[in-house]
Amino acid sequence: MLKILVKGIKDGEYDIDISSPVSEIEGFFPEFFGDVRFRGKLRILGKRYTVEGIAECEAHLICDLSLEEYTETISVQISSSFYANNELYFSLKGISEELRETPEHIIHEDDKYIDISEDVRQELAIHLPMKRIAPHYRGKSFEDIYPQFSAERPKNAKNKEIDERWSALKKLKNKN
Repeated sequence: MLKILVKGIKDGEYDIDISSPVSEIEGFFPEFFGDVRFRGKLRILGKRYTVEGIAECEAHLICDLSLEEYTETISVQISSSFYANNELYFSLKGISEELRETPEHIIHEDDKYIDISEDVRQELAIHLPMKRIAPHYRGKSFEDIYPQFSAERPKNAKNKEIDERWSALKKLKNKN
């Protein structure tokens, strides 16, 4: 869990450097492994807590072009707001996060920690690349990587590869 101690801390700005194993955070995608690291700032003003920083984790991916396995560090910007209010906390207790009207996380005034695990998990999952290309293949076309399968082969190579079994089809004419 990525929890930040807030109990007993006065108003101000504080540096945060925390980490947690992926296995301890529920619902992480299977591509992620190792530790999730978060570095940033915690700002406290009255009952409002703002957490901003960068979260990163290693991901085990498979290249879409070559099917090679590779590891990439996924890094995302995190910004979360928390508001300590007992009245709101109890009135919203049965309502899911998605249905709440406030963009802030409502926490109990007596909570010792604020938990940013869910925000980090969601942001990292969203930032997994849709097209997974190994670093040494980035910027290259399919033809550059596999010239033998290219549709743009030299003409002399194409003529040599014609199968004689299909030559009878060249004699057919369309009579429409």
